[in-house]
Amino acid sequence: MNSISRQLSRGSSCHRRGAFACALLLLLLSCAPLRAQSPAQRGWLWQNPLPQGNQIYAIGFAADKEHGWAVGADGVLLHTDNGGFEWENQYPPARSTLYSIFVKAKKSAVAVGARGVILTTENGGNKWIQRPSGISDHLYSVTFAPGDGTRGWAVGTYGRILHTADGGETWKLQFSDARTHLFSVSFADQSNGAIVGANNMLLVTHDGGETWKRYADDGPLPLTSIAFLSAQRAVAVGYGGRMLRTEDGGETWQTVNIYLSTDLLTVCFVDERRGWATGDGGVVLMTGDGGKTWIPVSVRTNPRLVALYFADPFTGWSAGSDGLLIRTDDGGFQWRRLTEGGREDLADIYFHNGSRGWAVGARGKILATDSGGRVWVTIPT
Repeated sequence: MNSISRQLSRGSSCHRRGAFACALLLLLLSCAPLRAQSPAQRGWLWQNPLPQGNQIYAIGFAADKEHGWAVGADGVLLHTDNGGFEWENQYPPARSTLYSIFVKAKKSAVAVGARGVILTTENGGNKWIQRPSGISDHLYSVTFAPGDGTRGWAVGTYGRILHTADGGETWKLQFSDARTHLFSVSFADQSNGAIVGANNMLLVTHDGGETWKRYADDGPLPLTSIAFLSAQRAVAVGYGGRMLRTEDGGETWQTVNIYLSTDLLTVCFVDERRGWATGDGGVVLMTGDGGKTWIPVSVRTNPRLVALYFADPFTGWSAGSDGLLIRTDDGGFQWRRLTEGGREDLADIYFHNGSRGWAVGARGKILATDSGGRVWVTIPT
């Protein structure tokens, strides 16, 4: 991962630690014959954790709360049609890291990622089409105007802003005076939108991106995510527990004290009152008054939660390091893990025969299998 990606997801490489490549994955050589007919048949399959263990950067669902996608490092593209309880790998034409996805409908989505990659699907991901972006910069965020699946925006490194008016088939550059990396874009409607990025970068538009106004703010830390509650209200979050709020469409911004210094990585609202924010160490914050006050919620785990999406005031998903995917059905008070397997560092693996094997690692972790690695069971120690 290059230095730009490390800034966007500071600590993600630390969470993958030194044993990530050789131990955490537990990739075992498939016993099936190799067939060069699909990227899925490349000889190696994830066996722990499941369905995979790469960092997840974004997650999104259709209005039915059943059909959704999660995207991440090394071209990870996961699809579900049952609310996230089961996931299948999809294989796009470009094997680039994907940083953001916007789900327009249960069969329609747009994903963006490294080196200017833009992917679209209109058939539930059975076929992904790579669209020309005209740039080689990394794209970190993509969004569309609410209720309008044709007008969308994508932002990325060195102040890049792209706009589409045809649902993502073609993209054109929009310009601002920003030259720093842009991490998140959000629109309240076809006209009113905002972008946040490194060095407290904050841009606002009231004409669909034809012009962008920059708002100066003190402090060197980046703003990582922004969400509109309405055309007048928006909340932005960033490193060091930084949170900003506007009630006049972005003309003025006030700091919200959340009494935490944890890095905040994403924020999401379902209406003008109810919203959530996630970040480092598994922190999840909730608000019921439009972002004026926030309360922390425990998720009983401490991953770096980079991705967050709520379909309604009760149903939400979050994701992050080591491929972790979690879901809530009570507005964020309780979360359940959707992915399987242990995520502690593993140091060694041994098979007695083609079926029976063991893996051992940090904190006394022992995993055992009698199915050739298809299913692993934790052994108490």
